[in-house]
Amino acid sequence: MKKIALMCDSSADISKKQAEELDIHVVRMPIIIDGKEYIEEETIEESEIIKALREGVVVKTAQPIIGDLTKMWDELLKEYDEVFYIPLTYSLSGTCQVAIQLAEAYEGRVTVLHSEFVCYPTVKMLLTARDMFDKGYTCAQVKEIFERDGELLAILVPETLTALKNGGRISPAAAALAGLLKIQPLLNVKHGAIDLVDKVRTLKKAYKEGISYVLDGVDPKDYDWMIIDADNRAVSDELKVLLEEATGQPVEQREFKAVIMSHTGPGTIGFGRIKKIKY
Repeated sequence: MKKIALMCDSSADISKKQAEELDIHVVRMPIIIDGKEYIEEETIEESEIIKALREGVVVKTAQPIIGDLTKMWDELLKEYDEVFYIPLTYSLSGTCQVAIQLAEAYEGRVTVLHSEFVCYPTVKMLLTARDMFDKGYTCAQVKEIFERDGELLAILVPETLTALKNGGRISPAAAALAGLLKIQPLLNVKHGAIDLVDKVRTLKKAYKEGISYVLDGVDPKDYDWMIIDADNRAVSDELKVLLEEATGQPVEQREFKAVIMSHTGPGTIGFGRIKKIKY
């Protein structure tokens, strides 16, 4: 049986410790704060990034450095037969398309998913891939199945609009007006893209609408469920119970790390589902 390395980037919200425990290899995305570039957990701690975000400092991210990406592949292929890489969704970053093009030079030893995944669902898909490899599936077969049957839907409820404004996703005028009118946006993550799906007047109503949205039109038993928070565990604890009651299914509880948090802001809550892959 071939030895296959599982790989993602840091948009998967996976810490160094978690990556080591799960034997997942992570290429880290640069974090830019006030024009200075850092690598999370290497040259800056997550607590420092959260502090900057809560103070309204502009925090941005960049694609993984191409040289770091190919260097990791080269190193992994000294130990493994192949690499299976799920990058940040192609709708939010050029990383996916660049990686697919770079992988052509590796003559089938590096497989890159045309990804629609982001945050912890990426890790879930990698763990599913590992089980499939153990059952004899090839990287090409897993890629085909994931791209055909893989499905992620999530609703993000940001606590404030500061990070969205700083990242250019909404204008300063719109942010000011929303704050004045106490309008709370609900963001939909579907097919890897983020769009505005609704606006309500309170966070409490936003959370209720978010749960209703991810449940709409599906059989909960066909999905894995999760709630993800950005430095907001107390609220997440309460909403986890509500999501479990609504779905009748177990709900995993995870945290947004720096890459995603820099775009949505601290306090954000995400309700998510991933369709179970049949194999």
